[in-house]
Amino acid sequence: MRRLVIIFFCLGMITGLLAYESLNQVLAIVGTKSISQLEYEQGVERYKQISKYMPPNRKKGSLHSQVLDFLIDRAIIDIVAEEESIQVNEKRIEAEIQKRMDSQGITDLEQFKKIIVQQYNAPYEQWIDDLPFQIKKSQLLQLRITPAPPSEQDILAWYNKNKAKVGFEFKFREFVLSPLNSSVDEEQKIFQELNDIRAKSMKDPSFFKLVASGPRNESRSKSSGGLVNWIATFELYKTQPITASILNQVGPGKFSDVFRDDRKRYCLVFVEGMRPTPVDSVRKGIQGLLYREKEQSSFEEWLAGMRKTTSITIIDPVYIKENNITNPEEKYNPD
Repeated sequence: MRRLVIIFFCLGMITGLLAYESLNQVLAIVGTKSISQLEYEQGVERYKQISKYMPPNRKKGSLHSQVLDFLIDRAIIDIVAEEESIQVNEKRIEAEIQKRMDSQGITDLEQFKKIIVQQYNAPYEQWIDDLPFQIKKSQLLQLRITPAPPSEQDILAWYNKNKAKVGFEFKFREFVLSPLNSSVDEEQKIFQELNDIRAKSMKDPSFFKLVASGPRNESRSKSSGGLVNWIATFELYKTQPITASILNQVGPGKFSDVFRDDRKRYCLVFVEGMRPTPVDSVRKGIQGLLYREKEQSSFEEWLAGMRKTTSITIIDPVYIKENNITNPEEKYNPD
């Protein structure tokens, strides 16, 4: 009986070792770094989430090959980051999180986590796992890759092509009232009062200017009679998202219906003017967008070049077959 137990124990050990060896089977060697089957398995889900943000030319071949290419690229980044003495430890990650929270005016970590989940449509833990790579990429863009800033011609070309996306500027007058309490009667009273003002103002627009200049108006622009003078919708959206949305539905020379804003106040607006957002109002935003696009394309070109000069040995039979590699020393071809 004892011999039988020992035999089963040994068989279990052998099976465990075989499973371990299978998981740690090397699929590729990049410089001094190896990519194992276990790393591949861990990289699949991460790649599925991140691939939605990758350019189309990075999504060639089967999922298997795409994941392995993804891991090869990450290995190259790690190697170059080490050469540049770029270290991403826990303190560096904490500092980066704090930096991003500060830039968004967020002081609560839990709120920041929720925003990250909404922005990236992925668990916060997954975003944290990918943050070291993003930090290394950002550092390498400064040290190894220096894309030229977009020219004035680039900015104007993008603006002319995307005027509909840029949106409009509005000149409008608003009248805002808050209920004294949350009772139904008080809510109905305020709602009806604004509807009466709307009806009278539609017959005589000067009446609305008179009311909006009165002491009851709670608008931030009450000192100018509720007049907000030419503001881009994307700027207004930062502080008054509902009002910005309403303005896009109301034409020039027209009154909105009575609505409740993001602060639960009752509002009425009259659109005095509407025009495409001038390029000068969005120049910095367009410049930043184009520069990020140039950064990404420059990064992709640099990475393709690094694959040509870095020693990459492919051992994975699936990748070798799919990419028709006759020599395991892979020479990367971006086409």
